[in-house]
Amino acid sequence: MRRNRFAVVRQGVLLLTALWMMACGVPADERPDNLLDEDRMADILVEIHMAEARVSRMAFSSSDSSNIVYKRLEKQILRRFKTDTSAYNQSYKYYASHPRDMEAIYKEVVSKLQKRTETGKTSARS
Repeated sequence: MRRNRFAVVRQGVLLLTALWMMACGVPADERPDNLLDEDRMADILVEIHMAEARVSRMAFSSSDSSNIVYKRLEKQILRRFKTDTSAYNQSYKYYASHPRDMEAIYKEVVSKLQKRTETGKTSARS
């Protein structure tokens, strides 16, 4: 069951990454002043994707309800990482327009999600 969840999350991450990269126009060469470094961005994205997975497993009567819960979780995540929506969005836009950087970030995201999955399997067996 956990393997299936991870596969769904991983496929979603890869699909979103591909879509974001295709949606990119000409790379913005100018780095935003508040650019999050790649490691921090990867850590935030891990938490964001975990939140997306949690919300997708909840049985809401409307997508509005799930969006409200997701936005609340996203704010909590950004607060925990001591950043704001603007810095996150600008960083995401910058990295999305630089596919090599984004690919490196998402390799780290997938690696961290795999480690969490393995940790979950180990603790479930105990």
